[in-house]
Amino acid sequence: MSIARRSGADVLLSLHADALDGDEITSGASVYTLSDQAQEDASLRMAERHDRGDLLAGLDLTGQDDTVATVLMDLARTETAPQSDTLADALVQALMDTNARVNSTPRREALLAVLNAADFPSALVEVGFLSNPHDREALRSAEGRARVVAGIVLAVQRWANSEAAKDALRRQ
Repeated sequence: MSIARRSGADVLLSLHADALDGDEITSGASVYTLSDQAQEDASLRMAERHDRGDLLAGLDLTGQDDTVATVLMDLARTETAPQSDTLADALVQALMDTNARVNSTPRREALLAVLNAADFPSALVEVGFLSNPHDREALRSAEGRARVVAGIVLAVQRWANSEAAKDALRRQ
């Protein structure tokens, strides 16, 4: 999050390829956003653990207590949480549109540390499971990776266009 913030990122996408132990046969891409019930906990954890100058872009919260920092992060999330949801939905749709391997339950929510940023939309894309032979083969092949990349690029383009249209309406 700090790197994304320093770079002036508009969005944070975290890409993962997981592996599961045991006989669990899980496959295909899935997209995660921060769950509603986890948002308040995320703000509190961020306030407790991170440098006050790096909690929200443009705000130095040095000297502020956890309550002030938490409230400001929660306020920021009132805008970024719906944007994250829209981004995640766009990612799922675009991955399907580009024929990438998609999980039977592709849209998920969780309390994941990488999704804790309050000041920009974020999503975690689980591109597949290395423990699944079909996913592993797709991720090893240039064609399989190209489908995932094309889906992500398409989703970000669609999402950015949608957000730009909403910004124009907000200014009216």
